[in-house]
Amino acid sequence: MRGIYVLLLLSCLTFWSSAFFDDMFSQMGGGGGNSFQFNMGGGMGGDDGFEEVEEEDNSFPGFPSGISDKISEKFDWLKSTEWHWNNWRNVRFESRGKFWAPTPECEQGGCRWAANKGKIFVMWGRSAGLHTLKVSKMEAASTTIMSGKRNKDGERCSAKYTRQLSETDESEDEDKDLYQCLNLDDQATDKEIKKAFRKMSVKLHPDKNPNNPGAAKKFNEVREAYEILSNPDKKFLYETGGIKAVREAEKEDAAGAGGNDMMSQLFGMGGQKRGTKAKKGPDAEVQLSVSLSDLYNGGTVQASISRRVVCRGCRGKSTPRCNACGKCPSETKMVQKRMGNMIVQQQKKVPSKEKCKDEPAVLDCVIEKGMDTGATLKFERMSEQTPGKIPGDIIVKIQAKPDGRFKRNGNDLEMTLEITLKEALLGFEQTIIHLDNRQIPVKRSGITIPNQVIKIKGEGMPVHEFPSDRGNLFLNVKVIFPTKLTDDVKSKIATLF
Repeated sequence: MRGIYVLLLLSCLTFWSSAFFDDMFSQMGGGGGNSFQFNMGGGMGGDDGFEEVEEEDNSFPGFPSGISDKISEKFDWLKSTEWHWNNWRNVRFESRGKFWAPTPECEQGGCRWAANKGKIFVMWGRSAGLHTLKVSKMEAASTTIMSGKRNKDGERCSAKYTRQLSETDESEDEDKDLYQCLNLDDQATDKEIKKAFRKMSVKLHPDKNPNNPGAAKKFNEVREAYEILSNPDKKFLYETGGIKAVREAEKEDAAGAGGNDMMSQLFGMGGQKRGTKAKKGPDAEVQLSVSLSDLYNGGTVQASISRRVVCRGCRGKSTPRCNACGKCPSETKMVQKRMGNMIVQQQKKVPSKEKCKDEPAVLDCVIEKGMDTGATLKFERMSEQTPGKIPGDIIVKIQAKPDGRFKRNGNDLEMTLEITLKEALLGFEQTIIHLDNRQIPVKRSGITIPNQVIKIKGEGMPVHEFPSDRGNLFLNVKVIFPTKLTDDVKSKIATLF
């Protein structure tokens, strides 16, 4: 029977075209968030049998020192305009300082523009570099000419205004400032973000601005900014990796929620679904020693930790705030590798472009009444940070400290009660100071023998999650005998017994 299944499978594989498998492998190696790797040890060139396809670094290099990246108000007319460059092709000065041209660097987000001090500055990626230009007049008109030079070699350049861009013309700016969309600074609290969104969304709602397409566009920007900044995971991804990191995570989550893995469907490999929380780093465990008094009474215990954090907005910058930052650990990146005539994607460690630093943090651990050794507290997204990844959680594991008077046994408490020989024979009355400083009276009128156990109901530990219920307190009696007796005492004892 097994042979029949094998023949059937082979016939199906023969029937399917090679294009099907090419498409299947490209999907598994690409934007779905999974890594499909060949591991073929030996003999085909390179350490793993693959020839790596070189990739250009098309990230924005930053404006040179002395050149501001600001766009002054008098150049607002230049935003969202298209120009014909050097009688060659059309280029775009997009609304948030992104410069687009039909070249690989600009298409991949490596070009920006700024305008201030009467000049226009275009940073055309790493290869062409900075261009400095002026305009014939300060308006978006068909007769407006822009002219200047490429700074590195003085080559002349010019552009002629062609048209105003529509909302759909502009490419998504991966570096747009979502805080600026809400008229906030990047230190705004969650409460301030929510308040700003409510105020601006009411003001800009399309129903209140039926004849103002600009208001509708701004309303969509405000809504998207709030959708990201109000979500803790997306907010962190945005602050450490920009809009691109958010979009990648959304794609991975969507792929993860899309059902069973393709190989599982084809070959019956368990049928397990992939996780839908993309780009989350590992959790970290921390031990916290807690006194028996805190476990009895409940309260807050602080734990100090040190963790790596990503220095937000410090890539390529040297400012007082960023000078305390160093390099982040290498990042995992998908690279293309060639094996014969086939190109596959594979994970590779590459140097990070972001900056990181070690930063102390204090965790306020809320200890609930009745907790015991092994109980855990979770602090979401407080583990070490990695650019473009949601931080893992810190799991605080409770460890009860030994107590000098009481010993815990489940929900019961035990302690030793010392009495004299006289008290053991004639009875006694004592007071015990409990873990919450209450005075517990203990009274006996009869004979108490050594190692006798006295039970006090309901004076043990609170039951975790049911603090109104309590265990019992057990007193192990220890009789303290005198170390010596006088002759007179010995005589009296002899007559009594």
